[in-house]
Amino acid sequence: MGATTAIVILGLGFIWVALLILIIRRPGGPGIPQLIFFQIWVLVSLTLGYFFLVRVFEFNPNPLRVSGARFLTKDRMIYLGDIVPGVFDLDYIYRIDASAPQERTASGEDPLEDWIVLYQYDVVGAQSENPVGPYGAAIYEPDACRPPVILSFELVPASYDYLAQDEIRVAGDLEDPASDLQVRNIVDFQDPVSANLDRPEVIVFGRTGNVRTDLNIFRKVGIDSYCTPLRELRPTPTPGASASTAMTLTTPFEYQNIGSFRGTYRVSLGDPARAKDSVTVWDRAGFERSQFTAKRVYAPQNGSYFVPGTTQLVEPRSSGLDFGPGWPDNLPQVYYPEKAVLAFYLSLTTSGTDLSRAESYLSDDGRRQYDAYRDQFGLALPRREVGSVLVWEICYSPDVAAEQNHADREVRAVVVAVDRNGQIDSANPQIVQWKVIGDEEPSALPYGCEWKLDTYETLGLGSSCAGR
Repeated sequence: MGATTAIVILGLGFIWVALLILIIRRPGGPGIPQLIFFQIWVLVSLTLGYFFLVRVFEFNPNPLRVSGARFLTKDRMIYLGDIVPGVFDLDYIYRIDASAPQERTASGEDPLEDWIVLYQYDVVGAQSENPVGPYGAAIYEPDACRPPVILSFELVPASYDYLAQDEIRVAGDLEDPASDLQVRNIVDFQDPVSANLDRPEVIVFGRTGNVRTDLNIFRKVGIDSYCTPLRELRPTPTPGASASTAMTLTTPFEYQNIGSFRGTYRVSLGDPARAKDSVTVWDRAGFERSQFTAKRVYAPQNGSYFVPGTTQLVEPRSSGLDFGPGWPDNLPQVYYPEKAVLAFYLSLTTSGTDLSRAESYLSDDGRRQYDAYRDQFGLALPRREVGSVLVWEICYSPDVAAEQNHADREVRAVVVAVDRNGQIDSANPQIVQWKVIGDEEPSALPYGCEWKLDTYETLGLGSSCAGR
């Protein structure tokens, strides 16, 4: 500590003590407990004011934080926002640890944490409060060499695409499935290239509007060399020339993309009813009045969602039609009869609750003619072997007047049975045609009728109902 610093500290200390004595010793002055309570009151007031500014009035404190850090460190800190183009706020930068548990304990001390940096590129309105542009990301990690170097790894989607079109929302806890940026182990895989370590995956969701439409999954691949030198002399440029003193830098690992997904409707990762590593993609046609979506469920094979050596996704574990926004609350009262057909087949599972619901979609004559628990309803497998049903296609002919009047309608569907072991009977898709009737129900909205399945006929084997 220099002499100037010592003099400043002593001077400020003397002034602080003198002011405290003047406050306490004056007639009617506060005592020590009152001063403590006053300081706590000031702290609570500042905290309350901060929350009002940030949470209520949406004030962004990050520029002040960065300015304060620059002032306190005399502009000696490394701020990645100065280095990476397209980083417009401190909230684009997060600390992560993508190492395996064994790596965290092998050295007997906590590992160095990495930075993951989100950035925007090809930006429109960079100087505005809301710059518009797609998102990319990179991971920055310090090595343990001499001298230390901060290594960088770009997180590259398939086809060098973007990670997000409009937004990546990040929660405070990166293990929270609600966060669009996550670091957690979803794929159980001991990577032989990484000394059989099972490292957690870096998961990045991208949003279009408010909906998750993109998902990219990365894994750290390779072995940390720690103090092993990573620098090598560059080759001599020309014969006879002296060796260059410049050195090249190699990295002992990379962040490998093990899955890139995009849905025109939405994407999701994991589900309580499925494995934690399953990825579901929903795609919707441009003009589909019932908001049906093509739903595909993917599972990793040998640690990746890609066919080995390619960026082509493996074949989906299952595929079929689904309700995009979810099942309507009161399905028989929907506008469109084809919704009742889809809901009926999706309810043909081994669950008694689902089967009871399926039975409720049948008309009175339909319940007398068919047994929702035993009838095959056009499926190729015997009903006792059926675990669930996939609907590959639905065909119908819109008729405004007929549908408004709840006249009888015909709806065709291509249905495929899934056995109780989860095996899809994909070789035997069946085309089934239903007569859907408007069943009178005075309390039903908006027309006092409900769509009910009345009778069906099996039209035969086929993968498309178009033209039938």
